[in-house]
Amino acid sequence: MSRYLMFTAVALLTAATLVFGQTEGAAKSALTVEAQLCTSIENREPVGTATSFTADVGKVYLWCQVTGAAGETTIKHVWYHNGKEMATIELPVRGASWRTYSSKTIPENWAGDWEVKVLDAEGTTLTTIPFTVGKTAEKPAPAEVKQPEQTPKAQ
Repeated sequence: MSRYLMFTAVALLTAATLVFGQTEGAAKSALTVEAQLCTSIENREPVGTATSFTADVGKVYLWCQVTGAAGETTIKHVWYHNGKEMATIELPVRGASWRTYSSKTIPENWAGDWEVKVLDAEGTTLTTIPFTVGKTAEKPAPAEVKQPEQTPKAQ
């Protein structure tokens, strides 16, 4: 009887280890991504790459090179401003090596800390790209021109 209990315990432990191992492996994505922030896209390539932009940038793009897809899938770009989700854009990936991008219009008064998360179809984070949008240099207000005081002349 004790052999039976020991065999059952070993079998259960082995099964639990296999299930746990599969769960851990499932959390990893087969996709890899190279991502760059930029001010425009030309010929499917990023132009004006940076991680800090002036407040008058107008629009920021996130360009991605996705590799490792087995068949058609999707990725998401999730844009955050000061920790608040501002936009989620789902993008198709239709090949083992695929370039794609999304953009976010950024008004001048949305200066601060930003980040874009790239997620696979299951919601696993592939990469996170932080960036900042700063304030443009403010012009000093024109100084008031003081007129010299006029003192009455003695006559």
